[in-house]
Amino acid sequence: MLTQKNDQRMQINNHRTIDKEKYDNSNRFNTSQNDVYMNNIDKMDWNNGIDFGNMVTIKKKEKIIVIQISNSLWISYLKSGTGQLIIPSKEQLNCLTNLHVWPKEIKIIIKQKSIKMNATNENDIYINFISNKLHELDNQLKQYQTELNQKIISFYVNPLELQQLIETYIQQNLSSFRMEIEHKIELIHYDYYIQALKLEYYRYNPNEYQKQLMKQLCCSKYEQEITKQEYNLLQQQISYYNSSCHSFKCSPISQSELIDSIQDPNIRQELFNQYKEIAEQSKQNMLSLYLKSAKIQMDECNKKFDADMKKLWHDRRSSCDNEKISPVMIDLIEQRCNKIGDRIRCIYIFKAKSICVKDN
Repeated sequence: MLTQKNDQRMQINNHRTIDKEKYDNSNRFNTSQNDVYMNNIDKMDWNNGIDFGNMVTIKKKEKIIVIQISNSLWISYLKSGTGQLIIPSKEQLNCLTNLHVWPKEIKIIIKQKSIKMNATNENDIYINFISNKLHELDNQLKQYQTELNQKIISFYVNPLELQQLIETYIQQNLSSFRMEIEHKIELIHYDYYIQALKLEYYRYNPNEYQKQLMKQLCCSKYEQEITKQEYNLLQQQISYYNSSCHSFKCSPISQSELIDSIQDPNIRQELFNQYKEIAEQSKQNMLSLYLKSAKIQMDECNKKFDADMKKLWHDRRSSCDNEKISPVMIDLIEQRCNKIGDRIRCIYIFKAKSICVKDN
C-alpha cells in the first residue's frame, strides 16, 4: 500500500508544475485606467452642437462620475483585504468569510513601487496605500464638484435640458467604463472566494500529496473551462466572419490588378470567378482547421479533468483510512473548481459584452 501511495505521489509531482495558478493571471487590468480616462476627457472633441455652458458642465459632471465609479473599485480592494467583502446569501460557501485577501492588482502596484515590506507591516502598507488612493479620489471629487457648481453659476444652464444631455452623453460615453469597473469588482469577489476555499482546505492539514492534488484538479478545471470558452468564442467569430459584411466582395483581396488588366471581358470574368472560388474555399478551410484544432483541445481537456476527478475518488477508496482525503476536503476542491470555472465564464461574458458595446 505504501508503494502504491508513493507511486501516486510521484504521478502528481511529475505532473506539470503549477507554481502559480493560471486563473490568477486571467484578464488583469491596469488599476490606474481611471486616470487615463480622466485625461482623455480633456482631449475629447466637444464640437457637437451642444451649448457651450452645457458642454463645460457635462465635462465636469463626467469627471465626477468617473471618480465615483473608480471609488467603488478601490473600496472593493479595501474590503477584500480587510475581511469585509461579504458573500451574498445565495453565494454562501463552506469557508470563512472574514479572511484578509489582498487582490493581486494591489500587490503588483506595491511591488512596482519597490516599497519594502515584510510579514509584520504588509497589512498596514496595503491599507495605507488604498486609503491614500481613496483620499486622493475624494479630494478630486470635491474639486470637480466645486468647479461644477461654479460653472453652473457662471453660465445659464437649463436644469431639465442639462439633465437630459448628461444622461444621454453618459449612456453613450461612460457605459463601457462603468461596465469594465463592475467587471473588475466581480473578479475581486471571485478571487476572494477562490482563495477562501483554498485556505479552508488547508485548515484540514492536507499532506503534500493532497495539496498537489488540489492544484492539479484546479489546473485541469481551468484548462477545461478556458478551452471550452475559447471554442465557443471561435464559433462566434467564424459566424461573424462569414456574415455579409465580411463577404468576398467586401474583402481587400477581391480586387486584383492582374485580373482587371485583362482586356477580354469573358476571360476576365471567368478568371475572377475562379479566383473568388479559390479564395472563399481557402478561407473556409482555414476557419474549419482552426475550429477543429480548438475542438480537439477542448475534448482533451474535458477528458483530462474527468479522469483526474475519477482518480481522486479511486485513490480515496484504495487508500488507508488514515491517508484518505475526507469528503469535506473533496467538496472544497469541487467548490473551488466550480468557482474557477465561474470566473472564466465571467471573463468571456464580459468580452462578448465589450465587443457589442464597441460595435454599437
